[in-house]
Amino acid sequence: MLVVHLRKATEKGPRYKKARYAVKFLEQYVKKHMKAKEVKIDQDVNSAIFVNGSKNPPIRIRVSCSKNDKGVVSVKPVKSTVTK
Repeated sequence: MLVVHLRKATEKGPRYKKARYAVKFLEQYVKKHMKAKEVKIDQDVNSAIFVNGSKNPPIRIRVSCSKNDKGVVSVKPVKSTVTK
């Protein structure tokens, strides 16, 4: 289980692209920490980031990651994905 802080990623771009930057940051974060070649983000995680629209993503998100033999990491949500 990883807790990913998305605030720094969302401060970089314009307001209407904050959630997109958060998804890209999540992918890079998981790739770095899991030493993966490829990352597959579940649709539930994506919708948890976009829950308040593209202008207001959550500050933190909890995800669980699992790596297969080929080096592909799948990112899935934990029951309470958004933390405040």
